[in-house]
This record gives sequence, structure tokens and C-alpha cells, in this order.
Amino acid sequence: MNNLTSETKPQTSPKATLIKVSVDVHAISYSVVRQVDNARMQPPQRIKPEEFVLWVAKQRLMAQRVVVCYESGPFGFVLARRLQDIGIECIVMAAQQLDERKKRVQTDDLDAMEIASRLDRYLAGNTKALAVVKIPTLEQERKRSEARQRQQLLKTRKQLEAQGRSLLVLNGYVNARSNWWHRTCWEYDHKLWPVPVVEMLGRWREVLLQIQKQVAGLTDKIEQSVTEHLPKGMPQLPIGVGALTWVMLSREVLDWSRFNNRGEVGSFSGLVASECSSGKGRRQGHVTKVGNARIRALAVELVWRLITFQPDYWVVKKWLPVLYPRTGKGSPAMRKKAVVAMARQCIVDLWRLAIGATTLEKLGLRVAQPSAGPPRIVMS
Repeated sequence: MNNLTSETKPQTSPKATLIKVSVDVHAISYSVVRQVDNARMQPPQRIKPEEFVLWVAKQRLMAQRVVVCYESGPFGFVLARRLQDIGIECIVMAAQQLDERKKRVQTDDLDAMEIASRLDRYLAGNTKALAVVKIPTLEQERKRSEARQRQQLLKTRKQLEAQGRSLLVLNGYVNARSNWWHRTCWEYDHKLWPVPVVEMLGRWREVLLQIQKQVAGLTDKIEQSVTEHLPKGMPQLPIGVGALTWVMLSREVLDWSRFNNRGEVGSFSGLVASECSSGKGRRQGHVTKVGNARIRALAVELVWRLITFQPDYWVVKKWLPVLYPRTGKGSPAMRKKAVVAMARQCIVDLWRLAIGATTLEKLGLRVAQPSAGPPRIVMS
């Protein structure tokens, strides 16, 4: 009788090397496509969200490696974190139009099949097949959401201001101001308006005052956290780069060291020029705007401040003749183009500062605020 010892018993090995799982995520059910190694993709199947993680865990027992891919969207990164907690590799791709051939037929199953096709090419070495989104930690996502909530409150405040001014114009007060709800304006102007109009405006004003209180509190909280986001080589921010701007930029970027070169920084902000070239012809157009719109807006706003507060900054020196030529003030269109170009170079410099690749002195940025006030550019 041959008794096999523990050393001579045949050990079971995983049936597959790689299982690729592509998911079209929805609130009610997931449309899932599975591909084992390089075999043909299996037909889509529907799995309930609460059962999906257990189903993926079973796939881990059948293969040495399991990769799950789905599109970013309103459900965020909750699924990705749950999968990572059980040791499953997860890739979140940027949301995009999956019907590339414009067949005008788009279903959950077809989307899952298309994601599976792109995932297969990506894992085979074609890094252009997927635009991978960085998965933030729970703490990073909550801090980023806090900064975004401030922008949302400001947007809501602007909408209510416009509604109140629209009501005043409708009643014949065409010179009504957008800040009609501010204390100094309200105490004087509301006496001139009809009582029914004042009652309606009063309801909006109560909401506006609460929004303003929340905005002020959020602003203070965000600014006080600036020390958490300052790099080691930059203990103090340069003039014109406020604490609020730096923190919001850092929270949107998540991690400055995630970029390998300046091209990736420009692409992430969407501040790179579009291009249509073929053969000997080359044509560059407007910026692509394929990137983080919040970073793009913050960078453009920052540049306008640096033009005033940092005249020795190399970017300002380079573009100042375009902004304000000797023959007179530049055209509005030319100034906009110049500021966008400056914003791209500025965001790249901030990245270099954050990773320690340069210093404030090399860029021509000053830190100490002069007692005589901010420097002013003298137009020649």
C-alpha cells in the first residue's frame, strides 16, 4: 500500500494565470465580462452589487492574478477600495464614449464588452488603451471633497444672487447690484423696494447669509491646513500663491510625485495645445481641456496674481511683452492666449517645487512681503 506523504502529494495549482474582469457599474446590477488568460471573452452576466465582491473573491482562488476594471463615475472609488482590501488588483478608467464607431447602439452589456477589450489590450502592453485614474485614499477623497464643496457653495451663492437681482430688475430696478444682500446695501436699499419684493428677497437673503457663513468657515479650515501640504524644500509659499490656492491644488493633484515629467503635468491640467498634423503639415489649436478643470481654473487665476506680485518670475518676464507690448496694451484675445500658456508653465513649476526639482530662487519667486506693498509693473 503506497501512502503518499505530505511532501509527495501532488499540490493543486491555480487553473489560470490571469483572470480579467470588466464591469459596467450601476446601482441595481453590474454587467460583468470575464476573460481567462487569452481565451475568448465570456458573455456578459448580471451580478447584484452586494454579491459582486464575493464573486470576485472566488475568482482569486482560480487564478494567480485577478484584475478588475470599471469606469469612474458617480459611485466613486468605493468598489475599488473594497476589492483592494481583499487583495484584488483594480483599475479605474476615465469615463469616456465607448461607442467609438458611432453605431448608436449602446447597452450595459456592450459597454462591459468594450471595457473588456480595452483591458485586454492594456494588460498586453498597450498603455494607450486605457486612461487610468488614480484611486485616492479615503482621507484624500474626503479632503478633496471638502475643497470642492466650497466651490459648490460659491456657485450656489452666485445663483441666488442672480435670482435676487433678476427679481429686482423685473420690478423696474434695473440698476440693482449683485451684492444686494450684503448688509451695507440691504440696510439702505430695501427701504426703497416694495414690501412684497422685500419679503421674497428676505427669504433668499437668509439662505445667502448661511451660505456665506459656511464658505467663510470652510475657507479658514482649508487655509489652516496649508502646513500639511507644503513640501520639505519650501517651508513658506511665495508671494501671490495663497494658502487657499496651494491647498486646493494639492488636494486635486492628490500626490505631486505621481507625475514622471512635465508633459504629464500639462496633460493632467488640460493646458496642452491640441494638434492636427499629417505629413509635412502641422497645425496646433486651442488647449485640449482634457483634464482636471478645477486645476486649470486655479492655475489661470494664480497667473493673474503672479503678474502683479512676482515681476521677477521667469514666466512673467517671458510673456510680459506679449501681455503689454510697447505699442500699447495687448489685445484681449492675445492676453488670454498668453495667460493660458503661462498657466501651463506655472503648474509645471509648482510640480517641480513640490518634488524638490527646483527652488524659488531659480524660478525668480520671492517669499518675503516687502513693507512698501506689492510691486507694480511699470509699462514702458
